[in-house]
Amino acid sequence: MITIPETIWTRMLDEFEGEAREVEQVAYFDGIVIEDAERMVGVATTLTIPDALLEAGRFEVSPEAMSQAGKHFRRCRMQRLAQVHTHPSAWVGHSPWDDQRAYSQAVGAISIVLPDFARNRPTLEQAGVHVRTRTGWRQLSEEEKAQRLRLVPGYLDFRKHETKPITNLPTSVLTPRGRRWWHALAFWRNKEA
Repeated sequence: MITIPETIWTRMLDEFEGEAREVEQVAYFDGIVIEDAERMVGVATTLTIPDALLEAGRFEVSPEAMSQAGKHFRRCRMQRLAQVHTHPSAWVGHSPWDDQRAYSQAVGAISIVLPDFARNRPTLEQAGVHVRTRTGWRQLSEEEKAQRLRLVPGYLDFRKHETKPITNLPTSVLTPRGRRWWHALAFWRNKEA
């Protein structure tokens, strides 16, 4: 199970939206991995966007760009959890190019495909999620997708009242007895003398 904070998902969509050209884009979810006896459990902590060649029907990440996008792994004790990329249409399958150029060919690797260049801010439910098996890439069913990935809140705010600056008060309230505020400071300084 890979847990992705919604703040990271939203930031990814913001970054994809910032690209004016209609080109495929790519990003990675990096994070912390905990392996239990049955399966890998990962928590995405970082959105990584490589310096990729972006085209209308594909993207390509050079070995140098991939190396650059992974330099933080050892220092931060992190791993790449999943790749996300966009497609130009509603189709969220994996093309042969996607199969060959995915970030990893290791069994269990996850590749998420977003429709329509992610212009409509797709949800995880609208994405195609693919897993690398021993025989190749396979798109997960909705049930399998829910077992492999989940979005969780990345920010919760339960404050009841918003703190606002004091405004529109009469001058006499802000300055004791009509004097300026620094006069009060002068009083305390002179009191010791």
